[in-house]
Amino acid sequence: MIIWKDKAIVLSKMNYSETSLILKVFTINNGIQTGLVRGGKKLNKSNIFETGNLVALEWKGRTEDTLGVFNCELLEANSAIFINDSKKFMSIISMLNLIEFCFLENESENELFIKSYEQIKDILNNKDSWLEGYVKWELLLLNKIGYGLQLNRCIVSNSIKNLVFVSPKSGCAVSRTVAAGYEKKLLTLPEFLISEKSPNLQNIREGLSLTTFFLIKFAKSINKSLPFTREYFIDSI
Repeated sequence: MIIWKDKAIVLSKMNYSETSLILKVFTINNGIQTGLVRGGKKLNKSNIFETGNLVALEWKGRTEDTLGVFNCELLEANSAIFINDSKKFMSIISMLNLIEFCFLENESENELFIKSYEQIKDILNNKDSWLEGYVKWELLLLNKIGYGLQLNRCIVSNSIKNLVFVSPKSGCAVSRTVAAGYEKKLLTLPEFLISEKSPNLQNIREGLSLTTFFLIKFAKSINKSLPFTREYFIDSI
């Protein structure tokens, strides 16, 4: 019998029987994990397993390859279903669906877990910069899946000044001088991603256009389409 304990963010759930659930979670030390929750559909327990909640869990299984059993305890009710703002609701769903989309089970991503948890809390606590934080979260996600963008130095001139574009091929920054004549072939680099300047809504859209390009590139590499929930979120901005 194998037993381990961890903290996790609930990603999704599906019915298994009249009383039980199959739960998918993103753990801080063990990556994405799936387990059976016996009695998980009971009214006095069902609120624990809402998407976005932070739980303490224990996993038990005969081997690592079998469907184990989860015992869960609610630590924080961070569920997106309690948010009245549809834009914020969709941003949390988009984040969690992207995590499930991008990673296989057992891939430990400690930093991404911490940043995901912090971003959810910023959204729930109505932090003014939550949209900026979401764009930067997607940049971190891209880095974790092998599409990290190098935005602090021009790939051609090595300059750190006038960085306003990104090469769609390399994912590296390009300065205004170097880009002359090729602007239409390059992606816009919003200033807030490389400075302390606060973005406006147009800057946020530019940042999301940038991450969208490379997320689609990743999705094509695994012959899949991005979760539709992310598109709904983008459309809500």
